[in-house]
Amino acid sequence: MRIGRRAGTLLAASVCLFMIAACGGGESRADGGQLRVASNSNATALPFWIAQDQGLFEKHGLDVDYTKIENVATLPQALGTTFDIVLSTPTLAIASTAQGIPMSEVSGSSVDVPDNPSGFLMVPEGSGVSDVGQLAGARIGVLNETGTLHIATRNWLQQSGVDLDSLEIVQVDGPAQADQLRSGRIDAVETVIPFNEQIEEAGGISLGSPFQSLAEEITPIYWAARTDWAEQNRPVIERFRAALDEAQQFIVDNDAAARSVLQDELGYPDDVIANLELPTFDTAVRPQDVEPWLEAMRSTTGFAGDVDVDRLVVGAP
Repeated sequence: MRIGRRAGTLLAASVCLFMIAACGGGESRADGGQLRVASNSNATALPFWIAQDQGLFEKHGLDVDYTKIENVATLPQALGTTFDIVLSTPTLAIASTAQGIPMSEVSGSSVDVPDNPSGFLMVPEGSGVSDVGQLAGARIGVLNETGTLHIATRNWLQQSGVDLDSLEIVQVDGPAQADQLRSGRIDAVETVIPFNEQIEEAGGISLGSPFQSLAEEITPIYWAARTDWAEQNRPVIERFRAALDEAQQFIVDNDAAARSVLQDELGYPDDVIANLELPTFDTAVRPQDVEPWLEAMRSTTGFAGDVDVDRLVVGAP
């Protein structure tokens, strides 16, 4: 089910992390409707927070224990031992699976679509750059060098004929991006809502959404679980998604109340929350997105991991 408007890792798994995950992979607390869930502070988790706030998980027979952890790259190794379902990304799940920690999408959270992009590649006003093909040799600011947005940007640049080895990549936190771009310290920047709006106010121009280089419609983030757990707990996953579906409808019908919950979770100022364009929420799992992400990882990073693509999604129609 999709309800929406607009918005918005590669895993460096060590042997130690693999052993932790492997030892706990078969554990489950879902038999009685108990779920341990984790996410970071991402607006795409708003339906989850609404479901908590409105008692929708309880309505569907679920007892949810929630933890907020900002670095989602740490979550795969905790599946099966500390958490059952986590907010994750396709690239992280693919890399985790190749490292021996099998992960699968169990519910969508949001999708990137042409009229509601969730990621942006931006340049300063007056730069003369109107096409990504002009960014050869550029110094590009990124939020995360191993995240889906950067993989998508590399894919877009490569498709446009840019030699990826010519680029200089620097990490720039969201709040600093507008200043770094305006001052000329970087030539372009990968960003997300609400930082794109701050960059626009400082004279920045969007070249488009990098995610569109993979598909016209694609998910850059979703709810995931350890594959064996997911395959054994499909009824629980169905109830989890049903609660999120109801929460999505609540957002449509109660914009002010939903934004109040979002502000409690994100801590943004009143004016930012009031004007924030919400993501295109969608709980549907998307097996059609696996190959585009896998191919982008292979072609832009040299990823050569062995994964069973058919098991990277659980709960598809």
